Amino acid sequence: MGFLVEAIANIAPYIYATCGLLALFQLYRTWQVRAERRQAVFSLERDKAIDDLYRIFLSALLMLVVMGFTYFASTTLREAMIAVESSSVLSSPDDSATSPNTSLSALIPTPTFTPEPPTPTPQPTRIVPTPVPDNQEDDTQEEQTDPAPNPVPVSPALCPDGRAVILSPGNGAIVSGDVPIVGTAQHDRFSFYKLEYAPSGANQSFSYFDGAESPVIGGLLGNLNSSAMANGAYVIQVVVVDTTGNYPQPCSVTVTVQN
Repeated sequence: MGFLVEAIANIAPYIYATCGLLALFQLYRTWQVRAERRQAVFSLERDKAIDDLYRIFLSALLMLVVMGFTYFASTTLREAMIAVESSSVLSSPDDSATSPNTSLSALIPTPTFTPEPPTPTPQPTRIVPTPVPDNQEDDTQEEQTDPAPNPVPVSPALCPDGRAVILSPGNGAIVSGDVPIVGTAQHDRFSFYKLEYAPSGANQSFSYFDGAESPVIGGLLGNLNSSAMANGAYVIQVVVVDTTGNYPQPCSVTVTVQN
């Protein structure tokens, strides 16, 4: 609507000029028709002249309507629209705050971002040296006096973290029957520990055989019933689980079951 009013206001002078020219032409036509009517002999010619006068009158009335509407649109209506636009531009921020769009947005809750829990950082590992028995010299003397015919090499367990340690049996030991597992299972956020075994090989699938919900330091962790297992090499490991469900790297030892 504003575009139409602005367009009419811009071309108003041309509309007035066109209507003025048409008015002069209609005046000329009026003078010409009146002269034809006075010179008419037959009634049909007089009726035609009267009809022409009516059409000239209607054309003049139409030009008056066009000029009046053009004047109204280019002055009164245009000034009213300019006043409305000025009031909307100079309106205060409080008015815009009460607009329907603002009230609607206030009713719609803004979604809040919930941060995901941080990924637990792996605990640093430390290597605990395997204790050496105090009677090492006595054992050495006994070995010198009574050497074993076929000594079996036994090495410490693979314990990369001091919170999960297997002290006995050693790595490469030959076991049978009920085997006690001695070591350490502790954590500053301790939850429980478990003992597992699996056949030695590339694809290891560990099975649970013992555990507890209390920490152990240099004591009995559990017992392995090797009599129910087939002869062969097995990997035994202790896993210490904290309250978050994480655990340091397990300690493992490889033994050979011979029943």
